[in-house]
Amino acid sequence: MAAVVVSGPLLLPTAPASALAGPPVADTGYTFTAKLAIGDTFRSCTGTLINAQWILTASSCFAENPDLGYQAAPGAPKWKTTATIGLTRPGSTVSQVRDVVELVPRADRDLVLAKLASPVTGIAPLRVGATAPTQGEQMQGAGYGRTKDTWVPDTLHTGAFTVNQVDGTQLLIDGTPVCKGDTGAPVLREKNGLLELAAVASTSWQGGCLGSASTRTGAGATRVDDLAGWVKQSTSSTLTPWRLQMVATTAGKNLFHTIRDSNWDWSAFGDVEQEAGDIGEVAVASDAAISGSNTIVALGKDGTLYQAVRNPDGTWVAFRPLTTELGALAGVKKIAATSVGSELQLVAITDSRVYHATRDASGQWSKWGDLTAGIGALPSPTQVTIARVGDSTHVGVVLADGRAFHTIRHNDRTWDKWGEITKVPGAPAKVSDIAFAGTGNDLQAVLTEPTGGIKHVARLSTGTWTAFGDLAASVLGTGPVTAVAATSVDGEFHTAIIRDGVIKHTMRHTNGTWEPADTPPGAPADPTTLAITGSWN
Repeated sequence: MAAVVVSGPLLLPTAPASALAGPPVADTGYTFTAKLAIGDTFRSCTGTLINAQWILTASSCFAENPDLGYQAAPGAPKWKTTATIGLTRPGSTVSQVRDVVELVPRADRDLVLAKLASPVTGIAPLRVGATAPTQGEQMQGAGYGRTKDTWVPDTLHTGAFTVNQVDGTQLLIDGTPVCKGDTGAPVLREKNGLLELAAVASTSWQGGCLGSASTRTGAGATRVDDLAGWVKQSTSSTLTPWRLQMVATTAGKNLFHTIRDSNWDWSAFGDVEQEAGDIGEVAVASDAAISGSNTIVALGKDGTLYQAVRNPDGTWVAFRPLTTELGALAGVKKIAATSVGSELQLVAITDSRVYHATRDASGQWSKWGDLTAGIGALPSPTQVTIARVGDSTHVGVVLADGRAFHTIRHNDRTWDKWGEITKVPGAPAKVSDIAFAGTGNDLQAVLTEPTGGIKHVARLSTGTWTAFGDLAASVLGTGPVTAVAATSVDGEFHTAIIRDGVIKHTMRHTNGTWEPADTPPGAPADPTTLAITGSWN
């Protein structure tokens, strides 16, 4: 098989690639990989789920004759195409099947985005990396193609590669044989403990593959590290106005902001003070969205509270102090904010008190009100949370002794007396932090334990509490949690934590299932606190 020159000096094999002739993967590994059936049995390829509703694969999978070129027509695929995502081995319980309804090919390389008929849930996508591959770099891969001894494998196989050569759009890799059926397979790297997509398998010598006389195992792969803008723009048709916004403080007392859109893609973290003005060291911050505008309230080192607003178009209204409007409040330790209709509500704790204030639709703040003076004192509060639930507001507080309490502000502005959450059957004996969010008329709560446990519970509209569920081992992993936040986005519950200096996020669908945890890429080092809110824009 002769090699041809493709895109400059990089020598690539000519035949389309297929499955990786390496070992099978574990049941839960590489679930972002998709098996593509094009025209039923006409052609088989591999792809990568890169967000909730899009797969990235090779354009040549959809070409009339891949041996003559990789060009594929945009729009609906010529042949009926199905994608099975997460089918690592027969009997997989996480796999999902979707029709491919639209193709967005890349003109300058063997690459295409394939839109799925509906979003995939319960499978974490693989993010597209932004670092260029280098010669000698070690890569991994996963594919459904032919192996050295199986013509049509029913199990996903993996492989290890070395990058031998790099040009502007392609790589030459060598290592595990790449066989028929692996076209479009992910070529990935591990970065900061996480996998990311670096390239997509394109062509192969197919040495070591069943039925091939070739002894050469080299393969060509298409780079994707420089295509973040194209991917974002090309997949925007599936975006909805709902999105998640997050603010995080760091050990250096800086404040950062990011957005997760409805395709589950995170924006780059931005320095809030560079956009909204320098207020010095930030101890803690919270945020709440109204009509797409995100209000951030930040506590400065000197105890002053500041407000900034991020407009729906991404511009910022500068920070300004709130002392005159709210009144002086000494010794503030933590704050939390939520929106109730066009009203923003804010709570704060000191060493011995819980305070509450509101901002109306005209932007006018009320003065601080001593919540504990009206509904009961709570000794030594350490954490506070607030959430809209229906037309009411729910506030949660954790005390230094580990007890957790809850109250409700009704739409007539009356408050219930404190109720102890840690007395609810099945509740943790001690709580270290708490976060509330409302989904419809139900309250969702996440409680962390000093031992590292993470519990989820809901308080239904009837006033009854559900059984506590364990989010540590099953969703968010184990180990001490230093911060927790929660919100709702389009009726679904989101929560995020900080553990070992890493931010992790998950969401609970309306059917009660949880998404695998993801980590926002490029998160600031040493995060200390975080807050999240859902906004409509």
